[in-house]
Order: sequence, then C-alpha cells, then structure tokens
Amino acid sequence: MKYNKYWEFEGEITTLYNQKKYREALNLLEYASEYLPKQEFDKYLFEIMILKAEFYSHEEMYEESINVISYLLNEGWACDKDIFDEVHLKADIRYVDLKNKNDSLLTKAREKARFKYAVHLPINYIEGKRYPLFIALHGDPGNIGEFSEYWKPDEFLKKGFIVVYVQSSQLYRHNGFSWTMNPLISRNDIKECYNLILQEYSIDEEWVIIGGFSGGAITALDITFANVIPIKGFIAIGPDFTKSFTKVNVKLAAERGVRGIFMEGEIIMPLEEQEEMIKVFEEVDLPYEFYVNKGIGHAIPQDLSDKLNKALSFICNC
Repeated sequence: MKYNKYWEFEGEITTLYNQKKYREALNLLEYASEYLPKQEFDKYLFEIMILKAEFYSHEEMYEESINVISYLLNEGWACDKDIFDEVHLKADIRYVDLKNKNDSLLTKAREKARFKYAVHLPINYIEGKRYPLFIALHGDPGNIGEFSEYWKPDEFLKKGFIVVYVQSSQLYRHNGFSWTMNPLISRNDIKECYNLILQEYSIDEEWVIIGGFSGGAITALDITFANVIPIKGFIAIGPDFTKSFTKVNVKLAAERGVRGIFMEGEIIMPLEEQEEMIKVFEEVDLPYEFYVNKGIGHAIPQDLSDKLNKALSFICNC
C-alpha cells in the first residue's frame, strides 16, 4: 500500500501499535522508503527512524534499537529522553556515551527553543474588520509544519476565521515540541501568542475556538477550563485529563457558553478518562458532540476536514 503523506503512514503505524501488532508496524517502517514518496521519506527520516528504534525495542531487538539511536545522534539529532528509559538498552556498552551525547544535544537545542506561530488569513481579508479566531495546537511531540499538513486551515478560512498555528517552546526531541511537559509554560506561550495576535489583527474575542490533537487536545482543554483566554469552543482529537478539568471549571465554562467536540479512534474506545469527562459535560449541561474515527486508533482520520466542518456548525452555527 502506498501513502501520499507521512501523516497517513504514521497513522497506520499508530493504529497497529494500539492493536499491539508491533511486528506488522516494524515491517512497514523497515520498508518506509517504498511506501512513501521520496520527498516525504527524506523529510520525515528522523521520525521514521525513532519509531523503528521504539518498535525494535518492543520486539526485543535491542541491538538494532540502539544502532538506530547511535545513527540519529551521529547525525546530530537529539532523541527524547524516554527512549533511554528502556531498561534493556542499559545493558549495551554504548549506553552511557550515547545518553551523555543525547543529553548534550537536547540541552543545546532547548537553549534555542522559543514558541512560534504562523497566521493564515481568510480570502478577501479586510484590515480593521473583526474576525473570529481559531487557535491550532500540534500533537506531542510535533511542530506546526507537520501539523498544518493534516489539520488544514481551509475549513476555518472558508468560514471567515483567522487561523493561527502555535508551536510550543518546549523541545522534546529533534523537531518535536511538547505541550504537556510543563502546562504552565504552555499556558504562557498561548497567552503571549494570543496577545500578539490581538495587537496585529482585529479579533472578535467572543468567537475564539481552540483545538488540537493528543497533547494539543489536552492543552486546548486546559486553556478552556482554566479560562486562560476567552474561549467559545474546543475541538479535541484524542484528549485526556488536565488538572484544570474540574466539575466547577466545566460548569463555569458552560455558563460562559462554551461548546465542545471530542474525537477518538474506534479501535481504542472506550477510554475511561474520556467517558468521565463526558459525564461531567452532561451533569453541568455543557453542549458537546463526540465523533468516532472509524477503523483507526489514536490517529488522525482521513475525513478530518468534513468533521471540522461539522464541528464548526455545532460550535458556532457557521
């Protein structure tokens, strides 16, 4: 099977992982250059290789796993610290040197990391006119480049939204940033970005929607229920609990007129955390809809644009 985009390929890998089909996932990864266009393979080589290291470890192929890590570090690409917590890797004579090298690469890269954002304006944008705003948050670990390839701005732009993609300042690994490493830093990043957008553009602050995938979904909920900035609605794909998700905070959000969308992959449903959150929504009368992503796990659905259109109709009747 051929994949046009890396995110489609990664979604298949994630679904196989959710099904504990590690060998099948590894077979796909080992032949990624055949399944992906060359441009996509080259662009996402690090992500493909780090996944190979993880699945080698799942299959107890520890030497192969650490060989991949060694290759990545020799290329100057910092891996996440979590992969070094794989107990069996510690038995390799190269472990200490590789971990020290990785720590050094991470430290240097984190010193340079800053939050950034990219703005997309609707067609026929008129300076001074007030526009609704959508804030898009990448997954963990991710970046605004890869995120905007699958969570496209089109559905929002067509409905007159300004769209801002925000990239966390918290570096998790090479080219991968995290929202959930420190939620307080994430709140500051998003609030600062929001204030900058207010200075640059005319925003209707009564119509601000926030959304994201995985770690971005968790942070979208946190921003909403902590009332960091005025949020009218949220779109969360694969969310989990955040500390600000309390019955009191959700009730206050409902009183502010907040509406929300959850999406999750059929293969990993039901999830206890999501069911508990939905129970709270119903108890405090916060309007919500739940979309099931058929045939996949914790991944992006192929029909995301259609679901985003449906989500906007529910949240703002637009």
